[in-house]
Amino acid sequence: MRLKCLTAGIALLVAVGIWQVRADQESDAKKEGSPDAAALLKHGDYLVNAAILCSDCHTPQDATGKFDRARLLRGAALPIRPKKETKNWADEAPDITARGLTGKWSEQGMVKFLMTGTDPDGKKARPPMPAFRLNARDARAVSLYLKSLPGSKEGGDGRKKNEERE
Repeated sequence: MRLKCLTAGIALLVAVGIWQVRADQESDAKKEGSPDAAALLKHGDYLVNAAILCSDCHTPQDATGKFDRARLLRGAALPIRPKKETKNWADEAPDITARGLTGKWSEQGMVKFLMTGTDPDGKKARPPMPAFRLNARDARAVSLYLKSLPGSKEGGDGRKKNEERE
């Protein structure tokens, strides 16, 4: 009887050990640098640049009105205004690269914002920023993509640098 219990206990320990090793391997596959992370970055790039169109507000425009790709998503004065005065309207879109909001917020905070429209401090997105309701995978993809963009040392749309030159 003891031998049966001992054998069953050892088998149970081996099974739990195998289960833990496999669980660790699955979580490692989801870390940055894994094929899944590469797929999420590509998906985030698509969402940010082709579906959600973050550049429309967060990328400065040059003198001809075209987006300045050298300052992609580094913040800009908003090119739109409401017809009727709107309370709490944002005049500028912030830098959302790694040197901007995405670098200041944790991945969890950014994902929460993209899923609920509420930032890590509990504040709602200011108009014209929509309160996105992305699913968890899409929100994580956008967060990873934005964190992959280095931004610039001066941040924003480069105004500090331009003002210093004048």
